[in-house]
Amino acid sequence: MTALKFICLCFLCSGLVRAEMISTQKVAFVDIEGIYSRFRMKELAEKELDIRREKYLSDITAMDAKIRQLETSMALEEAKPVSVSTMSAEASELTVSTSTAQDVEISTAAVKTDTRGEEIKALREQKELLSVEAREGLKNIKSEYMSQIMGRIYDAVAEAAEEGGYDLVIDKNNAVYGMPATDLTETVLEKLK
Repeated sequence: MTALKFICLCFLCSGLVRAEMISTQKVAFVDIEGIYSRFRMKELAEKELDIRREKYLSDITAMDAKIRQLETSMALEEAKPVSVSTMSAEASELTVSTSTAQDVEISTAAVKTDTRGEEIKALREQKELLSVEAREGLKNIKSEYMSQIMGRIYDAVAEAAEEGGYDLVIDKNNAVYGMPATDLTETVLEKLK
């Protein structure tokens, strides 16, 4: 027997052995998407995510309102005409008093504007940090919930397979054909209640 014939014979025999092994295995399927969509824990996780999302949005909206308030206040302060509070009978005193009152009022307005400008800048930076925290935080929480939910689903699938004596359970979306009696979807859902 040539080496090529021997290799072909071995390959053929191994294929028959594999086919025999597969035919003796008990196989079932489940609808993972269907289980996931009907799993109560998923609904609770989505509600928790919505609550956290609303909290972040509320905080960001409050910061936006504070920024708008400060910007409006600055705009009104800049548009406000300079008033002279003291007048004197003499022209020289009037000029000096007016000058002094204007200088005081202008410098006070400049200080207020600078302080508000810094506060607006700080609020915008806080808002940006909060937006990033919200995106990342919600993404991480969603990922954690998904891991927990899918872990519970896979545990229930394993338990149903073991109880039914199944050697292999595949997702319904990957099955070409399956007998309705081998669908463990409802059994898995019962285990998840």
